[in-house]
Amino acid sequence: MDRFVKGSNDYSSNDTSFGSSDVLMVKPKNGFWTVGKLNGKSKDSQEAIDSRLFVGNLPAAGVSLNKFAQAFAKFGVVLDASLHNRFGFIQFDCPEVARRASEEMNGLLFEGSRVDVNVASERRKKRQAGDILSSGMKKIPRKQVSDCLVIICSRDIRGYSDAILHRLKELGMICDSLFWTESMPLTNIISDVTKDGVLYAVVLTEKSTSDKTINLHVLQGRNPKDFRDVPINDCFDLLERDFKKAQMVRSQIPGY
Repeated sequence: MDRFVKGSNDYSSNDTSFGSSDVLMVKPKNGFWTVGKLNGKSKDSQEAIDSRLFVGNLPAAGVSLNKFAQAFAKFGVVLDASLHNRFGFIQFDCPEVARRASEEMNGLLFEGSRVDVNVASERRKKRQAGDILSSGMKKIPRKQVSDCLVIICSRDIRGYSDAILHRLKELGMICDSLFWTESMPLTNIISDVTKDGVLYAVVLTEKSTSDKTINLHVLQGRNPKDFRDVPINDCFDLLERDFKKAQMVRSQIPGY
């Protein structure tokens, strides 16, 4: 993995745009910054959680990981950073630095977007408090977002669609399905579920049935993609790998 060591002026990867001498970072090859040990403590320790920032409302066009981390490096030692679509995390080495960075960065413009910066543990408490009604103190169950929407383009392929739904659920996905009609533009449906946070849309047609293929739309992440007429087994191999990554990302979201 690439490593930039505190006190060094050289970043060991080919990317020389990151060159702060007061930052310690470890970057794995898959492009994600992983939260490791914090002063000998686990990433799940209260000190580590209180030293972690959630940064929301990042630019829709995306931002480089180095630039994102560099924006917070002026406050103290950045141990880890990660970017996931329009939000990210910054891991400092102590809670005091994280709190100061949150207070100074929250609401500021970053690459043209006004960011929402909170200490991760405090943001979780706020979200939990928001689930409580002021009258009766009744907790509101949070709506569970589906992982995958299966769009069925013909009622004649119900058997095929049921088999696909069964395999998706075997991967541990929460699935919804709907029968598509021409009165519902497919692009509008996919756009709506993307905004809801659904990870995948699977479109099944009569051609899919005869060819034993799937049309797959990967909706979230920095680079959403469409895969047309993918053989079933290849599609499920791709889904299994991608869904595991998505679950790892979700596990870092406070209160998810």
